[in-house]
Amino acid sequence: MAKPVTLHGYASEYTLEDNFRKLGFERALNDKGQKLSWRWQTRTEHGALMVLELLADAPHIAGGRVRPLPTDGTISALNVPHCSIVFDLYQVTEIRAELLGDAGVATEVVKHANIVSFTCLKAFAFDQRFERKDAHDLIYCIEHAPEGLDSVAAVFREALTGKHGPVVCESLSILRRRFAGKDAVEGFRKDGPVAVARFEKGEGGEPELREARLLRQREVSDVVERLLALLDREGDI
Repeated sequence: MAKPVTLHGYASEYTLEDNFRKLGFERALNDKGQKLSWRWQTRTEHGALMVLELLADAPHIAGGRVRPLPTDGTISALNVPHCSIVFDLYQVTEIRAELLGDAGVATEVVKHANIVSFTCLKAFAFDQRFERKDAHDLIYCIEHAPEGLDSVAAVFREALTGKHGPVVCESLSILRRRFAGKDAVEGFRKDGPVAVARFEKGEGGEPELREARLLRQREVSDVVERLLALLDREGDI
């Protein structure tokens, strides 16, 4: 039997799956209409879709594979290499939100990925599955860091000297390979900036749209190259 679990006030001998269902969650469907055991979803009272994904960091198996969790029921987790980095590289934010099931408003202190762990995981994801949104997400967060690019570089610099230094260094190598100029290939021509531009601007062939994509590609590559240059000057990578 699974151990008792607590999930927003639900504590009992029920399985994790039982508690998910009590909250109104159901297994999500993939593009082929198949139910997923690691992704669950529900709708809030206002109709917004809430998606819950269960992830595991199992370095001994290939990334993207699903592994069962040690609990009764049909729940599993998607293996995402290095995802446990968020347990050490995180920020803390206080949020206020309405609980599911019209259970009132709660204020919670939430730990979430910081700019380093988020960028690392998105870089690995883009490198492995080439989803344009992964490229967009990592660039968006770097561009809109509250204290600017210097602060982003400072957080990366600190992480490079910590326990996850090799993982952070590997992710920066991905950024360099996918987004920055090297070996006579200009950065804006790399697949990373192209993915961002096509995700944000669309696929159309009109001259104005092509020009907008090209401009965005140059902006994206410039952001990554400036970040890498800040780190290179300190001898970090």
